Amino acid sequence: MHNIKNKSLNNYFLTLSNKLSEINQFETFPNPCVGAVLVNKNIIKTSYTGKKGSPHAEYQLLKNESNLSLSTLYTSLEPCCHKAKNPACVDIIIKKKIKKIFTNSKDFDDRVRGKTKKILDKKKIKITYKKNEPNSSFIHNISCKRKIPYTIAKIAISNDGFTKHKKKKLFTSINALKFAHLQRYKSDSVLIGQKTLNDDNPSLNSRIDGIEKKIKIFIINRHLKINRRILKNFHLKNAYIFHDCKDSNKIKKFNKFFKLINISFTKRNVCLSILKKVYQLGYRKILLEGGIYTLQSFLDAHLINELYIVKNKHFFKKQGLLKASKFTNSLKIMPEETISLEDDTILKYKPKYVYRDNTKYR
Repeated sequence: MHNIKNKSLNNYFLTLSNKLSEINQFETFPNPCVGAVLVNKNIIKTSYTGKKGSPHAEYQLLKNESNLSLSTLYTSLEPCCHKAKNPACVDIIIKKKIKKIFTNSKDFDDRVRGKTKKILDKKKIKITYKKNEPNSSFIHNISCKRKIPYTIAKIAISNDGFTKHKKKKLFTSINALKFAHLQRYKSDSVLIGQKTLNDDNPSLNSRIDGIEKKIKIFIINRHLKINRRILKNFHLKNAYIFHDCKDSNKIKKFNKFFKLINISFTKRNVCLSILKKVYQLGYRKILLEGGIYTLQSFLDAHLINELYIVKNKHFFKKQGLLKASKFTNSLKIMPEETISLEDDTILKYKPKYVYRDNTKYR
């Protein structure tokens, strides 16, 4: 009975650590949000990763504690063992003489993977992995395994399958617009293509009441075709642009406003090269809001983890500009979830390759 009671308590505190990891999970990029619980005799204390990734949950929880040799630590993700912006969590665990750790998930970051356990084993600190991965750790680990950001894609279409209207820039409902801004808030970066840039001149910020969050903007614009009015949009200042333009005058002109990244567009895996660069710059979850052609390219390359199609109830008929039939016909999977709004239906897809290791796409 004693073992059953202990197992039940362990599961309870591990579940609590996962719940704590949800508090700041969209505000801690590039770090995942980690939840931590310390049980010291009859005293229970909790913590979670701070905004912008600091401080780490374990460090915040343990830094002012003492006499922890009989305590147990529970975490949503295994403690880190590298020093960067934050101190290594294993160092403070060792310093505070904790001897028992339960964690829900391994960390597949190269700086941590397999290393934390070795350090703890040498110090005779037992760590038990329970494989109950929270969402923040799941996204973090997929990104770390593939060395590219977890990629969400979103596109709006009319009931008869058009992605553009001749007269209306925005044709979905206010609720659908709020959904789009929520997806931006849940990401640390956004990616658009050349036509979206020049046609829409977008702000690409997260406009949710009570929330201020800047996300990094990435743009695919191979030949640096940029309308003059774009340079007056302060929201796009210092956005990254992927290009292979050879015009030195254009490069000199636009380099004052944007951060230009030259890549080869002749390579077959250009979409993968773009995401690898985004990952190297420190971004772990990207929202793809480019047009139909940009989205199709990334979907064909098996690089989309989640796809949302926002389907408006109206028919555009002759007012429709861009037909998306080729794209919608290429989706040979059923939506995982359907969300009904007043004037729109949101279809959520999760391609099957999300659940595999996919080493061939690395």
